[in-house]
Amino acid sequence: MQLRRREFGLLAAGALAAPYVVRAQPINLAALHEAARKEGELTWYTVPQTSEVAEKMGRTFSTRYPGVKVNVVRTTAQVAFQRLNQDLKAGTPNCDVFTSTDLAHYVDLKGRNLLLKYLPAAVAQQDKRVQNMDPDAYFHASSCFMMGLIYNTQKVQAAAAPKSWNDLLDAKWSGAALVAHPAYSGAAGAWCIEMRKLFGEGWFAKLAAAKAHVSRSTIDAVTTVISGEASISAGPMSLAARSASRGNPVATLAPKEGPVLILSPSAIMANTRRPNASRLFMEWLLGSEDTERISVEEFSVPLRANAKPAPGVLGLSYASPLLAPTPPQMVAQIPKVIELWRDAFGV
Repeated sequence: MQLRRREFGLLAAGALAAPYVVRAQPINLAALHEAARKEGELTWYTVPQTSEVAEKMGRTFSTRYPGVKVNVVRTTAQVAFQRLNQDLKAGTPNCDVFTSTDLAHYVDLKGRNLLLKYLPAAVAQQDKRVQNMDPDAYFHASSCFMMGLIYNTQKVQAAAAPKSWNDLLDAKWSGAALVAHPAYSGAAGAWCIEMRKLFGEGWFAKLAAAKAHVSRSTIDAVTTVISGEASISAGPMSLAARSASRGNPVATLAPKEGPVLILSPSAIMANTRRPNASRLFMEWLLGSEDTERISVEEFSVPLRANAKPAPGVLGLSYASPLLAPTPPQMVAQIPKVIELWRDAFGV
């Protein structure tokens, strides 16, 4: 689904009309903190951040709410989901809050009654365009980033950098491009859905014929470009901008067809042993000043209304056109793009 600014705004209007947003009630965070202190900790399975940033978030939460420790488990999307299902099969409720980049995971978990219905009051503080991710309030957008084109500035001049997703097939980048595998990365899965819409099913075979390298994580797409092992990649623009700010030879651009928006939901597991700590964490994760500050520090795209991103980061209001698969598309099309990918690359 290709969303131009006006269409994105219309979706926002639909979200505004959703009844659960209207019913959001103020919450007594002090009372919730006191209840959470008695539980002492929670375990957070998370995907979108690097391990460094995820650990930073856990420490920041515990500083804000003393007595509540966050056990951070950061992996790729499919590994996190596999681990979660292994926990469920074993009857071991290790995960309290689950954050992933693959919307299909939440549709599946909700369908199996494995999520706790909870509407954080913090949702009301978010940009209206990301509210109402689930009309039944089982999962909510907790972060987002955009997949764009990334290149090594020591190997590629700005004028010669690819300007279209289709430029990844150009013979001059043969053996020099890197893309993440949709079977391991939820963000890569969303990206593949949009590439299939734009260029058709045969595009993946052309990408393989262009000798594109394959990684498991979109994070690897950035580190591999910085190291010079690849010259260009499809990867997370926020992480690349953060790396560039630290002096690394990497730059980003939004392809002419539009970057791909990756919304990362969070949800409380129905079998949580720490429901109060989990609710407190969700309130903090979705709408606190801490997470807004960290999103700017880490060059992420802020979700709070009227928040400004770090310099060089493309905010929600400035990405036009913007590509974004819907949750039903993620559920229905991820298996197909994985099949197409494996047929093309043989992995």
